[in-house]
Amino acid sequence: MTDVGISGGMIIQHMGTPAEVAAFFALIDRHKSESADGALDLVTNRLFRRTVPGEQYDALVEQLAESRRILERIQITDGFWDEFKLGDRVKGLDRSAKTAADAFRKIFQSLDKAIHYARRDKVDIGYFRPVMLMAWEGPKSYEHEDMLPEDFEKPDIRPIWME
Repeated sequence: MTDVGISGGMIIQHMGTPAEVAAFFALIDRHKSESADGALDLVTNRLFRRTVPGEQYDALVEQLAESRRILERIQITDGFWDEFKLGDRVKGLDRSAKTAADAFRKIFQSLDKAIHYARRDKVDIGYFRPVMLMAWEGPKSYEHEDMLPEDFEKPDIRPIWME
């Protein structure tokens, strides 16, 4: 299985291994009740398994900032990562970090950069393309790039980056 990237504007930004990205979303989902809206739906649903349209970038950025604040309160202790079955390969996770937010710093930076470039679409080409997680490289990445927005709206869609 290839690593996970995020498509934003003209770039695909590397995020990490599928296990690392899944752990990122699992922790946010587990603690979303601590957020202002109790759901963080743009992060835990739209970004996780679908796409985020340009009109929702500001709200997504706010929810990502809130997710980061929540993860800053989660202290990393011995054995913390065991449940996530991360394997030995490390790409998007700092396992020596003291908090979950610090551990996922690279993933947060990838998301921030992709959203920044996605915002440029409005200026550069006159419209927004949605932000979405996808395969980082290989044949699956081309397949994911060619998917139509409505393909992501199926009620039971599994995140394509987990394929």
